[in-house]
Amino acid sequence: MEENIRTPHLPPEILHNILKLLDGYNKSLLNATLVSKEWFEPATDILWRDPPPEALATVPHKRRQFYASKILSLYFRSVNESKYHNQYKNLKFHRLKCIGLDKVRLRKNQKLYLSQYIGPCLESFSYWGGHPCEDALGYLETEATRLHDLHLMEPLELQVDAEKLKTFLTKRTSLRNLELGSGWQFSLPTKVLAHILTLDHLERLDIAHFLTGNTVQEVFAPPNAFINLRILHIRLYSKSIGLLSAAATSVHTLFLEVYDSEHDAFQALEPMKNLRHLEVEFHNTLRGIDFSEESAESLGTLQGLEMLLIRTWTKGKAYYNNIEALWMADEHFADLMSNLPKLKSLVFQVESSITLKSITSLSQTHPEMYCCDVYGVLDLDDWAESGPPVFPELRRFAIDAPNLRGRTRASSTSLSAKANRIVDLLLRQLPMLEQLCFHDYERNVLADSVLEKFATRVGGHFNETKAAAFRPWSWMEKNRKRLVVCYTYTICSLS
Repeated sequence: MEENIRTPHLPPEILHNILKLLDGYNKSLLNATLVSKEWFEPATDILWRDPPPEALATVPHKRRQFYASKILSLYFRSVNESKYHNQYKNLKFHRLKCIGLDKVRLRKNQKLYLSQYIGPCLESFSYWGGHPCEDALGYLETEATRLHDLHLMEPLELQVDAEKLKTFLTKRTSLRNLELGSGWQFSLPTKVLAHILTLDHLERLDIAHFLTGNTVQEVFAPPNAFINLRILHIRLYSKSIGLLSAAATSVHTLFLEVYDSEHDAFQALEPMKNLRHLEVEFHNTLRGIDFSEESAESLGTLQGLEMLLIRTWTKGKAYYNNIEALWMADEHFADLMSNLPKLKSLVFQVESSITLKSITSLSQTHPEMYCCDVYGVLDLDDWAESGPPVFPELRRFAIDAPNLRGRTRASSTSLSAKANRIVDLLLRQLPMLEQLCFHDYERNVLADSVLEKFATRVGGHFNETKAAAFRPWSWMEKNRKRLVVCYTYTICSLS
């Protein structure tokens, strides 16, 4: 008599963890859904947690709610996808944590439906604008009890109600990160910005447009001060930086964009002793910016800095808007760095007179530094001597162009041999190097060859010119890394 063969069953949580290992391998997950009812549920949970919006539109109406309930993240990445909001207005996205809404374009008299995406599980809400939604703010206040990140490139409403916005910001105590994009330039009430200073639950604030002097004077004048803010991204005129510094002493990460160079930004930043991460970007394109000895002295008072970036807004080098410190030689650079003992990442795109000696001394005083980006054509021959690596932990290195004294231009040595020699030298002295960049704005054939050979030697793409630079949430969300695979979604159920 034959014995019944019993198929072993895994506990649901173990089966789910096993199938999670197939995340990104959608064809394999699709096959897993066909194994049994037991496998169907966890496999579709993984397949449908981050689908493109059009995937749900291909599902028959009677099955659409089933899959909508599995979605954790939903990002509308193009204007053309706006049409799906109306199709999904009667659905409930019970598990949705993140929603990203690109520019919305609807026909005349059409309404923007967003309430279906707003529920107790929602943690991140991003809206790039294009069409007002009168009730979204109210839903976010009452329904999104876990809302952590709010990114509004434009106001949600056609007319901003300052009191309503203040009430929302006060009551939504789960909110930690707030970004107000460029669409708020003429819509952000001063009283709302002043109210933001009083919020003890807010930890990060991004304001995308330049604040006028009158606004700053009204909002940041003493005794007004941020209570608990830790990360701030703001755009100011140089004369307003001092007022900000007095009001933002709790901030440890500052991304500051400066419109002009009429006043010394670094002297104005001296009160911000808690800074650990500072990035200053100048937008002045009318004339050069002076990084004076007084600027260096003031910067040196921020001794807790671990990351420092100084550069101009214009992409690439250009003589008419560089930051200049021609007085700065190797000894001055060494003095500045000695006042910043905790520094681990340095982007110092300032015209100076430093040589490779400064980089070598930096490796001795800051051995844990992982990013070094400076201006200058440095003679790498000084690193040709054998010995231990100069910078054993450096991951990113950027200078204007590669150079070996007397060997890079006026030499019978082939271009390929020169490039190989430079790559050999860099990898010997910087053994952990992953990213190499030459930001000379003039085309340099040798630099191109070095980059090509370096990429081959390290086995991948490396020339990321903004490795240490600030990237706003809007960029992060619209450029999230995704596996290049064909999305396949099962819309059937097993009987």
